[in-house]
Amino acid sequence: MRDIDPIHFQPSNDGAIALDVAQARHVPMLSTVSLCGRAAGPIQLDVVFGVANENVPTAEALLFHQLPKAIRGAIDEWAVHLSARPWRFRREAMTHFARVFADQFRQHMEEMTDEEFESLKEVGYTCLLERMDDGARIGDLHQARIYLDSVHDHHREAARRFLNSQAPRALHHA
Repeated sequence: MRDIDPIHFQPSNDGAIALDVAQARHVPMLSTVSLCGRAAGPIQLDVVFGVANENVPTAEALLFHQLPKAIRGAIDEWAVHLSARPWRFRREAMTHFARVFADQFRQHMEEMTDEEFESLKEVGYTCLLERMDDGARIGDLHQARIYLDSVHDHHREAARRFLNSQAPRALHHA
């Protein structure tokens, strides 16, 4: 085992963390690329320690508020029902709801392409997620998978942050 110089963190005034590495001649040094697998630089504290849902859009920017009142009522009913269930059960029900949501629009539109139908499914899925999103950090893998399927960048970013914060898992063969 080699002795490696310890790395010290120095916070700066702008909220970034700089790496301060001692330069003693008798201790072999490793480059930041060999230590991290990439060139290291300042790390923004708000990215490292930020809340997963810090980029929640205003109410006007939410898809839910752009829908007709009757559809918003149906989405709210589904959201109340699903909010009582654990995240691991919500994904399948949300996918079913999104399909029904798009089917309702298809009945009222004479011509709808498959691409438009898929887009409407994504909108329905995201509207339902908007109603269940309480702004708290993502707490488990099932919730992260649901957030990855949203059309909102802030949902997908929150999921990526959660997934990147998790330790690698060992695969077990049964």
